[in-house]
Amino acid sequence: MPRIVVSGVPTTASRHIAVLDGMRALAIIGVIGYHTRPSLLPGGFLGVTLFFVVSGFLLTRSMVNLFERLRFSYPHFLRGRVRRLWPSVLATIAGTAILVYCMAPSLLPKVRGDALPSALFYSNWSFIFRKLSYFQSAGLPSPLTHLWFTSLIMQFYVLWPLLFVLIFQLCRSRVARAAVIGALAVASSLEMLLLYTPGQDTSRIYYGLDTRAAELLVGAALAVLMHRHVGRQDDEFAHDPPHWQFFSRTVHVRGRELRVTGQQLVNALGFALLVVFCVCFAIVDPQSAWLYRGGYLLFALLAAAMIWAGMHSGVFMRAMGAKVCSYIGSRSFSLYLVHYPLLIVLNPATRATPLPWWGYLGQFALILAVGEVFFQLIEAMRGTPWLPWLTRAGDNAEPARETAGERLGRRLTASGNAGVRMLGTAGTRFATLTARLRPGAVVGIVAGALAVLVLMLPLNWQAIAHARAVQLRPELALTAEQARKQLAKPAPAPSPQPEQPKGTDAAQSKGADTAQPQVSALKVPNNLDPSRWQCDAAAQQCSVRMLMIGDSVTAGVAQTLQQHFPQAHIDGAVSRQFATGEDLLAQFLGSGEDPQVIVFALGTNGAATREQAEHVAQLAAGRPLYFVTALAPVDWTAASNATFQEVAAAHPNVGIIDWSALATAHPEYLYDDGTHPNELGTQAYEQQLYNALCPRD
Repeated sequence: MPRIVVSGVPTTASRHIAVLDGMRALAIIGVIGYHTRPSLLPGGFLGVTLFFVVSGFLLTRSMVNLFERLRFSYPHFLRGRVRRLWPSVLATIAGTAILVYCMAPSLLPKVRGDALPSALFYSNWSFIFRKLSYFQSAGLPSPLTHLWFTSLIMQFYVLWPLLFVLIFQLCRSRVARAAVIGALAVASSLEMLLLYTPGQDTSRIYYGLDTRAAELLVGAALAVLMHRHVGRQDDEFAHDPPHWQFFSRTVHVRGRELRVTGQQLVNALGFALLVVFCVCFAIVDPQSAWLYRGGYLLFALLAAAMIWAGMHSGVFMRAMGAKVCSYIGSRSFSLYLVHYPLLIVLNPATRATPLPWWGYLGQFALILAVGEVFFQLIEAMRGTPWLPWLTRAGDNAEPARETAGERLGRRLTASGNAGVRMLGTAGTRFATLTARLRPGAVVGIVAGALAVLVLMLPLNWQAIAHARAVQLRPELALTAEQARKQLAKPAPAPSPQPEQPKGTDAAQSKGADTAQPQVSALKVPNNLDPSRWQCDAAAQQCSVRMLMIGDSVTAGVAQTLQQHFPQAHIDGAVSRQFATGEDLLAQFLGSGEDPQVIVFALGTNGAATREQAEHVAQLAAGRPLYFVTALAPVDWTAASNATFQEVAAAHPNVGIIDWSALATAHPEYLYDDGTHPNELGTQAYEQQLYNALCPRD
């Protein structure tokens, strides 16, 4: 994340710590892998914990040195933090707004809603109050979601110095200070544990500064414990080496003598912790309850132990400070800022097939390239070397010459007009604040501020986004009549059939043989009798008494379905869970409703278990029942659809309407969220349902 440098103060806090480069590199690889495809690195989100620990460590380390020298100035400190974060965040907002408008306009309203909270560093609390989930934001997540991290970090930058100065004054020893900080970390973890409720959304505790502070405070406690007095070179422990460095033992392994030293053990600890994080990136489930019951604190402690091991000279320090780690680590903040908007645009939810391995490598290469440009133009300060292992004289020195902005501001301040003087004063302060920034950063500040102001204008942003989306996807402008005509043009082609569980084919054939006359579905209930209702193929009208229970997809097509199935009872609701649908089905049937066919269209908002699907089949009580396969850009829909087919194979009266296969073969049927059908998809959905209930001509 942003590298902390105390300007003009030659303290040990400004020394480069090689292990932190490797940890930043590991963290950003995990985060990018997780955001590219959660199933690729399901635990990659733990990279954020690494960033938190590193940030807390560096921030507290610099403050301790400044406190000892009585050189800490809170206003000066905040100016430095704002100068580090604000240009990059504002440039990210501006760049994302332009990118989204050009390539993914459906996301523009999301950008508008998150631009101001991100620019003012309160987006994490905005997500909490709006109940926007981090782990369940499928389809059209906001391209600025990742800026919750910068908001939380800035909030920590504002509050932690005020609290730490009290700890520093009241506690005189390192151990006492670290103990107080550790107690605060435990309190934060306890709050997370108490607020966690299994099965409920975790946004409040994932985004909150109070509940995530433990990870930052673990880094702060480590900085306090490792601090040496002024003038001591604590990076290499050149003075008063710890006792463990004198440890040496000879062990016998298979008749051979091996010498084990303290340094070897520390190096082994570092590499072991590195392996632990790599394995956890690959296997940890973000929904695991144990993460919120001390898991995040545990990973923070492991990260702190990795920092401790890497701050002692040895092979682990050299490995973590290798050039590739140094490069990626130095660009980690820029990569973090640019990767998420790029991935959202490069991986639309309507994509029917996953990318090949080389496609993901190409995306990672593009992220590296854009991150490098962003670093050089926006994040890097004046005098920063092109590569991290290169040096320049006066890299961190304040510019000696008066800048053009300061010179103009001084001249305006000398004016006799009060308004001009005020303008000159403001300009001078802005020029002073941005004196160490590169020109691109100043442009980023102005562009970001303008972008936020424009996005705040009371315009019809939905209409603007839709108009741009129609330019990219003309099918979004079709009316119902135009959509029906377009669907009628080509000859109907068979939908690609997914791999079916054992026994499904036989059940399908049996259902098809016993259903007279023939209807079309992946599997037809064996007791479906279209002769019990009237069907008008020309008008696509069906008089069946159908009970249909679904989620937002059903709600979106309900009006069209009601026109073609006037006797149907259609109940769809946004974010409806499968269990809620079970309760509704039992309620409707218990109230005396007697449908001729039941259609159950749930599964996009959460995985359906075998027990739940079996319960729905039992509630149907022998009536013809159709499960509609779910489609959404989430991992659980495939498992849910397989469950539906297994239950259908076990129950002759249960059939399958395969909307997932149809929409996957025709991504033009869907809006950009990859879940909800547009007008063309709505008409195709209605036709598929009609064909499953009425015989072909």
